[in-house]
Amino acid sequence: MKKEMKFKFFILLFLLKLSVFSQTDVLVYKDIIGNINIESIKDKKFKPLKKQILEKYSDDVYWFKIPAHKTNEDYVFRFVYERINEAEAYQNSIKLKKLKNQRFLSYQFSRKEDVYIKINPELHSYIPFELNNITQSSLKESNHLLLNGFYYGFAFLIIVYNLCYYILFRDDAFLYYALFLSTTTFGVFTMDGMLNFYTISGWLNEFIMVLNYLFLAFFASKFIYTYLLLDNYYTKLKKISYTIGSIAILFGILYLIFNNFYYLLILGILVFSLLLIYWICALLMFNKDFYIKIMVFAYPIILFSGIDYYILKFLGISIINIDAINIKIGAFLEMIILSFAVLYRMNVLKKENDFMHNEIVNYSKKISELSLSSKEENLGSNLDDLSHREKKFLI
Repeated sequence: MKKEMKFKFFILLFLLKLSVFSQTDVLVYKDIIGNINIESIKDKKFKPLKKQILEKYSDDVYWFKIPAHKTNEDYVFRFVYERINEAEAYQNSIKLKKLKNQRFLSYQFSRKEDVYIKINPELHSYIPFELNNITQSSLKESNHLLLNGFYYGFAFLIIVYNLCYYILFRDDAFLYYALFLSTTTFGVFTMDGMLNFYTISGWLNEFIMVLNYLFLAFFASKFIYTYLLLDNYYTKLKKISYTIGSIAILFGILYLIFNNFYYLLILGILVFSLLLIYWICALLMFNKDFYIKIMVFAYPIILFSGIDYYILKFLGISIINIDAINIKIGAFLEMIILSFAVLYRMNVLKKENDFMHNEIVNYSKKISELSLSSKEENLGSNLDDLSHREKKFLI
């Protein structure tokens, strides 16, 4: 039954992944100067959109054109990226209103006339979108809600499970993994556009994002430091971590004050550099134990996905074309693998502690036996030195 549920879950993820970039009937025009309005854009020559828009940060304006089509059904155009919150949509030169209570910026319209959508990305020119009829759009949102319910429910159970193990065994690795998993889960929560859904936007949204960045760096480093027992091997690593963390806090504050996205980029680089350092430490300790090998292979699933999504996309690069669906799949796999790894590690350390305890007890017994034997020998030799009269008196 469990295998069947997992199979259906991954099939759902696969179908959702295939539908993330829908470019049917969508044309694009890049306005480098940024001085074109809705009237003048109609005379421009649009090009078919052959691949997803992904360019480094710039002030370029993008216009999308959805040509008229013979159908009675309304369509929904949706930007599938939580950082895109502002755009302008027009039909018959009339500005369209965005849909309310949506995870991502969305517009609904008929296909009787051409629709033009203008966007000037604030962060970088990563503009994934969907264009579906109203029926398909509603179905996809329902599937996303089903997927989200499964994912967040499973993540919550894993967090509770680790907290319970921490209370029972007092192993800090369980506590820090639960907190690390909480930050990654909340990161996925924001990527799903749930803050937009609950109308949390503006400065508060930015503050929550920066705070989660910093918590992610702190709890991830604490978890790996505890998990690998790094204080026995790399004593200076803690000072390096606090130095990088302090600089990250500084750039987080600068970003919130000046709203300069290059500060956000530096913050991301610092956070993921710190996480990368800890993974390299695990790599250097690869042959020490099996639970370290698990960490080496499981941890990069979310690490390199995050680097591709948060760092490389800012620079207009994507090595493995990571999006929210990919990260959710990676986080799900990492949850399963690392939860097993933390429990396995505890059993290994418990056996080692029991073995050391028994060795110490056995060694103490041997010392005690040798001490008693030595006392008896000394007593015997002392008796031999006594005179016959002294021995008789002693007896």
